[in-house]
Amino acid sequence: MRILTALGFAVALASTLPLAAHAKHQAKDSTAPKIHRVEKVAENVYCIFGQGGNIGLIVTANHAILIDDQFERLVPGLVEAVRSVTPKPIKYLINTHGHGDHVGGNVVLEKQVMAIVAHANVRKAMIKEQTKLDPAKRGGLPELALGSEDAKERARLDIHLDGTDLHLLHLGPGHTDGDIIVGLPAAPVLHMGDLFFLGMLPYIDAEGGGSFDGLAAQIASVASWIPDATRIIPGHGPVCGKPELLRYRDLLLAVQAHVKANPAKDAAAMAASFDTAAWPEWKPRPDFVTWETLFSVASGKGPGRITRP
Repeated sequence: MRILTALGFAVALASTLPLAAHAKHQAKDSTAPKIHRVEKVAENVYCIFGQGGNIGLIVTANHAILIDDQFERLVPGLVEAVRSVTPKPIKYLINTHGHGDHVGGNVVLEKQVMAIVAHANVRKAMIKEQTKLDPAKRGGLPELALGSEDAKERARLDIHLDGTDLHLLHLGPGHTDGDIIVGLPAAPVLHMGDLFFLGMLPYIDAEGGGSFDGLAAQIASVASWIPDATRIIPGHGPVCGKPELLRYRDLLLAVQAHVKANPAKDAAAMAASFDTAAWPEWKPRPDFVTWETLFSVASGKGPGRITRP
């Protein structure tokens, strides 16, 4: 695995500023609804639930690290949730991938943390998406990018902060072409972003470089080496552990096997003939991912979700 170091990771960044220190892109509504809920995952590791992807919070001796940030409008509530755990400044913001429900708060937090870290393809996708926006609304791009635009090229970045070690891993295309897993081996805890859905069928963003087969291979790989006691923060769904990851692996492999066994069937026929009742942990959503759209992307013929009008 190629190991990438963030050259000058802290060079030219003199100090970490408190969360309320900057005005640019400050969320305007300071009375945002109280939607965030904090759950302790391990010592000094927390999951923050809200609207959108699950947020990770890691507290070190002198700082904090945030993993994903949901939507811009929700940042005041997110800040309040963080402050309910720690007054320490957030040094790094890590994005597990580039979807808006995981990076929407970047534009508020970019000047309030030391650096935003993500895969190179997340930065590339965000730049492309922001060309559609008024220049005043742009921002929140990752300053530190690991990996290359070749999604098949694996990458790793290690962060050592106040005696806490984090491993950022990109294992190939899966949910998108820029996913990373954040691991804390001492805990042990993994934040898997949207590589792991629990409670709803997984979304593979084929148009964003995602791959069903790549996702299945990644989950099988991670399941083979994580310790039994590992706590896992999925991109969506409750905090869980290795047993749930093994079940998820088995679901993906079962879907994959069903596609290979039925090459002449379309996605609707494959969904109708699949034993969906055997997988009650993963529920279809008619407005997002259904069994049919899952089989469509698994067979390489669909975008991975219900197409919006």
